[in-house]
Amino acid sequence: MPPLRRKAVNVLVVYDSIYGNTRAVALAMGQAIPGGASVRHVSEVTPGDLEDADLLFVGSPTHGALPTEAVQALVEKLGAPTHSGSRAAAFDTRLTWPFLERWGGFAADKLAGKLTEKGWALAGAPAGFFVKGLRKGPLKPGEADRAAAWARRLVES
Repeated sequence: MPPLRRKAVNVLVVYDSIYGNTRAVALAMGQAIPGGASVRHVSEVTPGDLEDADLLFVGSPTHGALPTEAVQALVEKLGAPTHSGSRAAAFDTRLTWPFLERWGGFAADKLAGKLTEKGWALAGAPAGFFVKGLRKGPLKPGEADRAAAWARRLVES
């Protein structure tokens, strides 16, 4: 008897990026997902893309404790998942300064809250990936690998 095969999971990674750091995280995640993933800038996403997703990753840089306006607009328009079992996950890029948590938090937490309000079950806790420097980065060493491992773990769970 042939071994049972798991159903292929349709994974969509949607991101916005200002300096390229969140894009780098999204690409690392997409490349690490077994079976592949569609990685799209927020401006390239269609309603059909969202409806077909079994696992939807949404990511943004954190600016003023919030996701970018483009990501906020996408999530605001997003409806509930169209088929049972669909899940979502939120990620961001952020600075490592400890006071930022108290100052207003990070984009991923706010995205996760909005996704659950829309009816999406979370595949895992929101994740943040760290950049060096005041604004432009680059990513801290190892962060792209950490993002890839996080995405792989969520797909496999």
